[in-house]
Amino acid sequence: GGGGGGGGGGGGGAGKGGARAGGGGSGSKSKNGLGGGGGGGGGGGGGAGGGGGGVGGKSRGGGRQESRVPLLRMTSANQEHVKELLRVLQGQEPETDVDWQGIFKDSDYEEDESRGDEEYWDADQELPVEDGVNHCESPQPEPISQAQVSPFAVHNLTRYGFDRSRCEATLRRCDGDIGASLELLLTQCFQERFPGNFNYANADMSLDDCLEQRKEEAFALESIFGSNFIERIPNRVWLISLELSFLTDKLKNKTPHQMQRADERLKEDTGPVCRFYLRGGGCRFGTRCRQRHVAPTADGTSGGKSSIAEPPQSMYQLEIRFPANNRYPCVAPLVAFVSSNVLLPASFCLYASELLYAEAVALAAERLPAVFTLAMLLQENEARVTELLKRAEHSFSLPAPQLAPIKMPQPVSVVRAPQSSIASRAPRLAASCDAAEEDGDDASTVGVEPESYVRLKQRQQERKRRDRRLQDTLAQNAKLCRQYREKMSNRQYQAMLQERGKLPAWEERELILELLQLHQVLVVSGMTGCGKTTQVPQFVLDASLQGSPANVCNLVCTQPRRISAISVAERVARERAERLGASVGYQIRLESVQSSATRLLYCTTGVLLRRLEGDPMLQGVTHVLVDEVHERTEESDFLLMVLKDLIAQRSDLRVVLMSATLNAQLFSEYLYGCPVVHIPDSGRTFPVDQYFLEDIIDLTGYIIEHGSPFMRPAVRGGPDGGKGGRRGKGGGFMEQLEEDLLRSLILSPRNAVPVKEKAPDQTLSIQQLHSRYIECRMTTIKTLAAMDLEKINLDLIEELLEWILEGKHDYKAGAVLIFMPGFAEIKTLFEKLQTNPMFNNRRGNRSRALLLPLHSSLSSEEQQAVFKAAPEGVIKIIISTNIAETSITIDDVVYVIDCG
Repeated sequence: GGGGGGGGGGGGGAGKGGARAGGGGSGSKSKNGLGGGGGGGGGGGGGAGGGGGGVGGKSRGGGRQESRVPLLRMTSANQEHVKELLRVLQGQEPETDVDWQGIFKDSDYEEDESRGDEEYWDADQELPVEDGVNHCESPQPEPISQAQVSPFAVHNLTRYGFDRSRCEATLRRCDGDIGASLELLLTQCFQERFPGNFNYANADMSLDDCLEQRKEEAFALESIFGSNFIERIPNRVWLISLELSFLTDKLKNKTPHQMQRADERLKEDTGPVCRFYLRGGGCRFGTRCRQRHVAPTADGTSGGKSSIAEPPQSMYQLEIRFPANNRYPCVAPLVAFVSSNVLLPASFCLYASELLYAEAVALAAERLPAVFTLAMLLQENEARVTELLKRAEHSFSLPAPQLAPIKMPQPVSVVRAPQSSIASRAPRLAASCDAAEEDGDDASTVGVEPESYVRLKQRQQERKRRDRRLQDTLAQNAKLCRQYREKMSNRQYQAMLQERGKLPAWEERELILELLQLHQVLVVSGMTGCGKTTQVPQFVLDASLQGSPANVCNLVCTQPRRISAISVAERVARERAERLGASVGYQIRLESVQSSATRLLYCTTGVLLRRLEGDPMLQGVTHVLVDEVHERTEESDFLLMVLKDLIAQRSDLRVVLMSATLNAQLFSEYLYGCPVVHIPDSGRTFPVDQYFLEDIIDLTGYIIEHGSPFMRPAVRGGPDGGKGGRRGKGGGFMEQLEEDLLRSLILSPRNAVPVKEKAPDQTLSIQQLHSRYIECRMTTIKTLAAMDLEKINLDLIEELLEWILEGKHDYKAGAVLIFMPGFAEIKTLFEKLQTNPMFNNRRGNRSRALLLPLHSSLSSEEQQAVFKAAPEGVIKIIISTNIAETSITIDDVVYVIDCG
């Protein structure tokens, strides 16, 4: 073996007279081995000592040299002296005057001789570091653990309606601060409905002015509510206690399940009482204490109130919080409804807080104080408050959704092995590669949780379905383009094109297509029958079918009624020489005729609104045409509001509004001043002969019978029961009418009774009626004077229908359309005409007329019967409400009877 050199060291100490230091020796180099040693030194003062030992070297042929580790022990008194000395060295003032002379003694420290033989270190190695903490890399304080979160701080937050797990997480995030946790939870809750109301810097009122107004409002609230108003933190937190007796009475009638949940919430408030709090000195843990801070009652039980979160004196409380830099009344404060009633659902408090905050936002927009209004809303608006009890669970009263943790790839430790071990590792690497190939999983799914893997697979499948649908759509568009080109040589289609070319809308075809290329919204105005509904959608569809299959349009045209959606779709399908459900279809409630090839869909306004609920962006739709917008129904107006917001998000969407009135400029101004196309009605007006009531009575020779239900009440009644006897009151009135009429006939024109032009016939005497209708026969004037003009005279309608069928006139045969006010009048007239053999629809009877009712409550099949042609020699009589006034066209109508 070789030899080594070594050195030894000594220890030093300090006594009364000063300090001593020790030094060490040095090692030397040997012939057979390299060895060296160093000495250690130590110095001391104030009772501290140091020591060191020499280390040995190693040689090539020798063993390991070890040295024992010295261990010094200090008394507790010396430890305190060392601390004071360190303070002095750091420049701090000592706590007490210390006499450093004579404090330390040699006996205060001594080396422990009771070391075991196993306490050694390697002389040729560095000192091992067993553990260490890097304080530079952790500037943020560690969040308090779940065990340190006070359960009563959590309970205080759950009274506002929040879920317990959310409260615990927020308390850990806010370091146990209840106020900050509550403001954070309220902000997160309100941000879902009011995302833009938490930017306090946008208020143009200074913070000092806001504080001044806040003080004035607090003074006013204190004078109104008295002791029920408490300013818990000046200019930060206000509390108002409320007595909502109607809510308490409402909650008394609870189901057993709800009572069980209330008992469970009540049991959560029990627990051990903190013994430090009971001593009266206070608990050092404060809100983080795991036990209850409850004052004992007179009988010694812990039934008192908690000092952490004292419940309100009233069962219900309105809490107003002003976060830092909140510039109320320009900005809404945070509003919370809190209750100690265990029967009250937790979600109710959150819904009530949202209701109050919405009201506060509305008042803040007008810079009005809101607290008194919010309190009155809870106390006086019983209907709105109790309505909140029927709502489902609030999202913040449920646990927050847990996201599946993503497994991070484990760090790979690289072991440097000798080259000879590569061959031994090759079989293991090959085996692992084979196992990975047999697994069959995608490389992108490695290290993903199963739930995330499922979502990934769903997205991949949805992407595949979307690509497949896109391919199918392109293939269908190519087929439609091919069929359209083939259709251009079809004789039937060419004949329909000639008929379409006669409509006034055809003249504006090029202008409409050009404006749709330049503008996103277009208003088309034209009178009924000009071809807006049937032609404008076809202009757009035909133009797209002439281009590339990728540019084929998908149009949705809304109609206000079911019958109009169906009839227009059938009409357009006939004009395109194809069956209904191919490229043209319709969709109404509970009925749909369309296919994958449908590119023009007529539907009711309600169907499109329902579609917008599930597809707010109307994916796949290129054009939306809203017909009959001049009717201004609630659904059509709401649809315009939705489309106005939608066109701002979808620049590729085109909207066409079609109106039958000349007030189209109103809709143009609403939709950003879009262009308006007026379709002229030149060449499409036909002569119409108008006959009024007196003319019809003259033509038909109708004479009202005595006792008729359509006579004036004063004429119909009489001693004989109103059966038409001349000796009764009715007969005397008719005689009086004849006498007055004869008297008016002998009057000269200059002695005629003057009549006001706007006076209704019902208020005129027979002399005035004769003056107004001087060209009519005497029987006509007599009938006008005896009729009750406030009623619809069904007898006169029957007489008129008989005149149309058998009367001597030059008008051609055709369908008759009768307008009635409602379904009851339609049914009454229908039943009355059925009793007439001329209009009876019974099988086997050779009726000359076909009676058809038309009303929105009828089925689609019954409604569509009015569009079918009647058999030869039979006149179709349609009894309808104003449903047939607009949106539909019945081709064979010649006569129209308007009953007013």
